[in-house]
Amino acid sequence: MPEAAGSSSVASCTPRHMASQAGFPRSGGPLFRPALATVCLLALGLSLAAGLPGCPEAAQAAKTRQEPSGAATAAVNGHGFAQSEMAQVANPALRQELVQVSQEFAATVTTKTLARLGSKGGQHRLDLLTTPANAYRDAVRTDALARLKAAGADLSVSQYFVYADRNPSTQLIILAFFDAEGQHVVLLGADFISSGKLRPGEDSFITPVGVFEHLPENWGYRAEGTKNSKGWRGLGARGSRVWDFGYQQAPRQFRQGVYDSQMRLLMHATDPDQGEPRLGGPDSKGCVRVSAAANAFLDQHSILDRHYESIASTDKERDLWLLRRDRRPVSRPGSYLVVGDSAMGSASR
Repeated sequence: MPEAAGSSSVASCTPRHMASQAGFPRSGGPLFRPALATVCLLALGLSLAAGLPGCPEAAQAAKTRQEPSGAATAAVNGHGFAQSEMAQVANPALRQELVQVSQEFAATVTTKTLARLGSKGGQHRLDLLTTPANAYRDAVRTDALARLKAAGADLSVSQYFVYADRNPSTQLIILAFFDAEGQHVVLLGADFISSGKLRPGEDSFITPVGVFEHLPENWGYRAEGTKNSKGWRGLGARGSRVWDFGYQQAPRQFRQGVYDSQMRLLMHATDPDQGEPRLGGPDSKGCVRVSAAANAFLDQHSILDRHYESIASTDKERDLWLLRRDRRPVSRPGSYLVVGDSAMGSASR
C-alpha cells in the first residue's frame, strides 16, 4: 500500500488487520546500530555522570574530531536537562537511570539534529534543543501535568511519556518522566517535530491538543518504506515505528471555514531525505512527525509501550511482533502522548 506524506486520513494509513504484513518481520525490529564512535561517546558521557573512567576509544575519537559547537557540546553533556532536571528526584536509582536516558537521548538524537541543522538553525532554535529557558521548561511541566490530570491519566505510578509542543515557532518533542512519588514532571531531552498544517483543498488537520494513550486496541505497525509518486516515504524508512492513538477530532479546513473533523492520530517518522530537513515547522497532515533517530530511540526503549510490555510479560504465547527483539526497555515505560501549544499558554489556566 503506498504511503502518503504523513497523511492522517484513514485511507493513507495501513489498516490494523494488515499491520503484520507491513513489510516488517513479525519476529522483531530493525537494527538501528550506532557507530562505534557514537556508542563510545555515549559511554563517555554516562561514565562521567557516574564518576567512572571513560571509554578510551571515545577519548581518542574526540581528539581527532573537529571541536564541536557549544550547542553540540551541551547536548552531549546533557546541559539543560540531565544536570538541571534531577534535583527533585529522591530515588537515587531512578535518578541515575534518568540521567543515563537523558544522556543517551542527547547523544543519539539531539546531536544528529544539531549536525543536520548546522549554523542554519539559528541560535535560538538550537538553544531550544539543548538549553531551553527555565520559563519554557516550567511552562511545559505545568501544562503536561495539568493535561494529564484533566484527562484522568493514571498518575499512581511513575512513567515516561512524550510531550509535543505544536506551537509553530517551537515544534518540539520532549522526552519526559512523571515521578509519582513527588508528583512532578522531569524533562529529559528535546528534538524537533512537524505537527499539522492546514492546506486548503487537502485532507489535512491541525494536530489536536490533549492527552492520547497508546493502547493495544489501536495496534500500531511499521513503515513499508515504499515511495509515493514524488519519491516520498511518508512514514519514514522501512521498519520505522508508527504509534497509533486512534480516531480524534481535530480542526480541518472546509469551504465554509475551519471545523473539527475526524482524523487518525499517529506519531511516526518522515522521509529521511525530504522530510527530515523540514522538521521544526508545521508540515504534516495532522500527525506528529519525528526524526528517524527519535523514532528509533522511543521504539528501542519502549517509552510508550507500557501496555504492550505488560502483555509481553504475562502472555508468553502471544506474538508481539510489533516490539523489537533487540529492545532495551526503560524500567517504567509509559503510554501517554501529551500535545500542548506553548503559544496558547498552559492548560492549567
